[in-house]
Amino acid sequence: MVANFDLSLSELERLLAGFLVGTQGVELGERLMDLDDLPAACREDVRRATASGRAWTAWSTQYGPIVAWGDYNIQGSKQLNGYLLFVEWWSVPGGHHSLWCYCDPKRPAEWTIGRGRHGVAP
Repeated sequence: MVANFDLSLSELERLLAGFLVGTQGVELGERLMDLDDLPAACREDVRRATASGRAWTAWSTQYGPIVAWGDYNIQGSKQLNGYLLFVEWWSVPGGHHSLWCYCDPKRPAEWTIGRGRHGVAP
């Protein structure tokens, strides 16, 4: 079976939620849909992501709000036969982080982190 690499924004949002669960060890509570519900420290980053058409997702967790946004690399995804993203996230108390990572389409909460050929941020 060949994976579909042409993902919609909602599919990318689900991948980002899987990233948060799989890499940050959080339990997602209520989804935060309004920018005004996000911590002030990350609102401008999310506004820029939204303005550029990037997917984002935000949730309440047992540690406080967590937000993720990312750039999907379709060409790299096809080469790896997995979903390749440059993910940025903001959490309490960690603040802002970013990295390249990928996951198997069948395991959206199990991510591999690394630079490889795709190590330069978009």
